[in-house]
Order: sequence, then C-alpha cells, then structure tokens
Amino acid sequence: PTFLIIMCLAAILGYGGLFAFFGQPHTVSCNFRIWFLSVAVITAISALLVKSFRVWRLYRSPTEIKALKDWQLILFVIASVIPILIILVLWTGLATPTADLIEASSDNKEHIHCEYGSVAGMIGFYFFFFAIVAYVALFLLFGIFLSIATRNVVSTFNESRLIAISIYNITFSAIVTIPIVFVLKDSDPFITWIIIVTAFAYGFTATLVLQFVPKIWGIVIRDRFAKDTSTHSGGGGSSGPTHASVTSRDSKAIF
Repeated sequence: PTFLIIMCLAAILGYGGLFAFFGQPHTVSCNFRIWFLSVAVITAISALLVKSFRVWRLYRSPTEIKALKDWQLILFVIASVIPILIILVLWTGLATPTADLIEASSDNKEHIHCEYGSVAGMIGFYFFFFAIVAYVALFLLFGIFLSIATRNVVSTFNESRLIAISIYNITFSAIVTIPIVFVLKDSDPFITWIIIVTAFAYGFTATLVLQFVPKIWGIVIRDRFAKDTSTHSGGGGSSGPTHASVTSRDSKAIF
C-alpha cells in the first residue's frame, strides 16, 4: 500500500491547495495555489506511473520477473517532484504571484484577483506555467503508453485498467480545463474560480475513488462473501489455495 499512501498524501496536499481559492485572494494564498497544486498533481501522477510501471515490468516477460523494490520506485517519485520545485522557486522569485484589482468585463466591476506575472510580466507567467504543463504532460504521455502496454494484464482488482482510467481521466480534465480557464480568466473571474476548483477537486477525488473503492469492495465484500460461500459448501478443493497464492503475489507486487 506504499503508493496508495503517497496518493492519499498528494490528495491531502491538493485539497489544502484548494482552500487557498476560498476567501479574498492574498499574495500568500496566490503562491500557495501554485505550490500546493503543482506538487500534489505531479506526486499523484508519479505514484500512478510507478504502479503501472511495476505491472509492466512484472508481466512484459513471461519467463523472467524483474521486480522493482518499493524504495527504488519511491526515489523515482521524489526525483519527479524536484524539477517542479525548481520551476516553482524560479516562478516565485522572478514572477511572484500577487493579489491585484482587475476589472472584469462580465460586470465591469473590480475584483481582487491573483496575477502571476509580477517582475517578469505575463511572458514570465506563460513561460513558467507552460513549463509545468509540459513537464506534467510528459508524465501523462508515459502513463498512456504504460496503460496501453498493460491493457491485457489480468491482476488483482483489475489494477492496470483502473490506473489507465485514472491517467485518462486526469489527461482529459487538463485538456478541457486549461483552454477554458485561459479564455475566461479576465472576463469572468468567478466562473474561472468555479471551473478551477471543480476540476482539481474532481481530479483528486476521482483518482482516490478509482484506486481505493474497488480494493475495499474486493477485500471487505467480495472476499468475505466468497469465504462464507466456501465455508457453507464444505471447502472448494485444491483450487482455492492456488488462487489465493496468485492474488497474494500480484497484490504484493503491484500495490
């Protein structure tokens, strides 16, 4: 469950970043938004990738299993966050997000809004923002490759398919949300706020649901029902232990 715990921590960090969207914007909250959400997103995606990568490594060769240890994959997750931290440090130093008054074209009223240009101007904002987007997109593309490569792998709780759905879900949300936000961010800040908060909340929640609910259902409901059924039927012969050993090996290897 190591990487499920990492995903939980990433989601907690992401939900913490969403709290920065509530209340009147302040320079501190504007910076919290990009720091918390950027680190949370890349951490969650990296955790999904290493789970999928482990499945791919285990099953790509029918005669040789090359299992990766948890600490090796954890190092990959940590290493994947470092470039994001470097970009965020440069963004905060050269184009510090600040809270400023802007006039929205939707109601011709001034609203306090987070501006991300600062010293470097909007060029700096676009550079750092799309640097993060491009970096995350590389991970998503690799995740799509792994999901295609492992689409036929049969594992406990249908792990490969659930990881693939999570990656597709995050990719689709990003493709839809980013253009809409850029179109509406100056004309209607309130609608932009709703879209951003909804998109991130949906992304983190859907990922957790896809990764946890099938496992909870399989362990608490399905396995208990199967155990009760086998008990009432007086045992199931030699096939029961064999199945248990396979699922146990797969669970330990994949989780």
